[in-house]
Amino acid sequence: MKKCGLLFCSFLCGLNMANANDQPKPLDKPIKMSLIGEITEQGQKISGIALEYEDNILSGSNLRQLYRVQTILDQQAPISRTVLKAYVNNQAQKAYQAKAGKFVIIELDTQDKNAIPYRLREENAQPMRFQAKDKNGKIISVEKVQRSKVPEYYNDRLIYTVEQTSLLKLTNGKTLDKTSIKKSASQAMIHTPYLDEFIAKTVEGNADENQLAYRFYRPQLNTNQTYPLTLFLHGSGQVGTDNLAHLLSSKGAIATLIYEAGFVLAPQYQTVFDPFEPQGGIHWQTDNRLDLLLKMIDRTLENEPQIDPTRIYLIGLSRGAEGALKLLQKRPHFFAGALLMSGREANTLEWIEGNANVANLAMLKNENIWFFHSKEDKVSPVNGSRINYHILHDKLNAPNVKYTEFTMQQAGDNGIVNANPHNTWDAVFNSPEIIHWLLAQRRAIKP
Repeated sequence: MKKCGLLFCSFLCGLNMANANDQPKPLDKPIKMSLIGEITEQGQKISGIALEYEDNILSGSNLRQLYRVQTILDQQAPISRTVLKAYVNNQAQKAYQAKAGKFVIIELDTQDKNAIPYRLREENAQPMRFQAKDKNGKIISVEKVQRSKVPEYYNDRLIYTVEQTSLLKLTNGKTLDKTSIKKSASQAMIHTPYLDEFIAKTVEGNADENQLAYRFYRPQLNTNQTYPLTLFLHGSGQVGTDNLAHLLSSKGAIATLIYEAGFVLAPQYQTVFDPFEPQGGIHWQTDNRLDLLLKMIDRTLENEPQIDPTRIYLIGLSRGAEGALKLLQKRPHFFAGALLMSGREANTLEWIEGNANVANLAMLKNENIWFFHSKEDKVSPVNGSRINYHILHDKLNAPNVKYTEFTMQQAGDNGIVNANPHNTWDAVFNSPEIIHWLLAQRRAIKP
């Protein structure tokens, strides 16, 4: 009997020791927290958080209930972020499925109003005077506003707080207690795939001050492999000197990268009017800016021998589509394919239209071009794309020209996320069909 009592006491002691060993313990190392960004149709968003623990997590395919995320801007009341998923990974990035590791990835809803890490400051808000035509064809002067939006990051003003609301078991047997981690959403601390790899550069004209800023993306290169080059031209809303707004405002600069590794050039001009164009002109309309674009491309081709010269692509939206069309005219038989969205009639000068004709579009007869426009577009009327397509397809019998016209009544129609019928590029950049078509185009090299 005495022996049984001793055994029972030993059992209780062992049980108490086991229970004591499983009590929540403090961390040997602090949890490291990093922010994961994503370029969306509505700008850069913080779409995830990576937490790095001191050792691998034991159970980690569904940890969504374990975490709560909030933001505080300028010390105001906290606002919650929507947690979509939480799982373990072996590195600080999103994955299709959980993998053994010491990182917990918390995926967040990019539709949250507090998902964007910056505000957009308006510039060029005052009316400017431009040339246009009245209904009788007379050249007149009109006032128009050409607003642009410059991103200003909140940086230390925006704080992310992650609460681990329950216990967490590590592979080493340690049970971690509830805890809270904070981090400021500084621009440099947000890891955004593709965006982080774009390098800021400039190209100069005849005068040193005549410069065009641009961003350059160079993929990880494999020996004896060639890669496509894509040129992306932004619209009037991204005019500026930050050399960043055009990368954040849409998926245009990364549209092809999602489907295939390649080089990308994304230039940004500084002012609406080109001060270095003796003939006058705005946006991408000027010969000076087009010459700078071609110089930028030629320099890149010279420095990057792994670019496939038969696969140089052109993407332009709004005024960028207009500029892309002029670039095609300036250097025909050079680009393998072009996507032109919500642009204007060929050879428009400021707002003077009616200049497109068979003669000045004849050199594009064999180009691979796909136009896009919405019927309800009030910013750049649909008639411009219709005229371009009519001349190329119907009058010149261009065999490789396509045109897609949308009807937009509300946000979400045809995959256009933003409630703006001028914005056909949401549908284009979210379309595997369209991007695969572009990447399939090849330019014939003359012997």
